[in-house]
Amino acid sequence: MRLAIVAMTAVIAAALSGCAPYAQTSVDPEQATERAATGAVLGAAIGTGVGVVAAINPAAGAVIGVESGAAVGAAIGVMTTPPIPAYKPIPVPTEAVIPGFYDNWPPGYFRPPGNPETASPPSG
Repeated sequence: MRLAIVAMTAVIAAALSGCAPYAQTSVDPEQATERAATGAVLGAAIGTGVGVVAAINPAAGAVIGVESGAAVGAAIGVMTTPPIPAYKPIPVPTEAVIPGFYDNWPPGYFRPPGNPETASPPSG
C-alpha cells in the first residue's frame, strides 16, 4: 500500500512537471508566487492525508506529510506557471476595412422608435 502511494505520487509529480515551461522563458513573478502559495496549501493538505493513511504512526505521518507535501506542492506550482506571452500586438486599422459595410440597414428593418440619432433605413 505504501509503495503504491509513493509510486502514485511520483507519477503525478512527473506528469505535472511535464507542463512546466522551458527554463529559458520568463514568467510573471506575481503569478508564480500565487501558484507557489496555492500549491503549498494543496500539497500540505494532500501530504497530511497521505501521511496519516500510509504511516504506521499517524501523527508522525501527518508531520512528515505536511512538510514534504507543502514543498512538493510549491515546487509544482512554480513549475507549471505559464510563460509571459511573446506575441506582438495586432495593429488596429484607422479606417474601416470594408468601407460602407455598416452604412445600410438590411431589408425589412425599421428605425427604432424614440431614437432620433439613428439614421433612417434606405428607401429602396
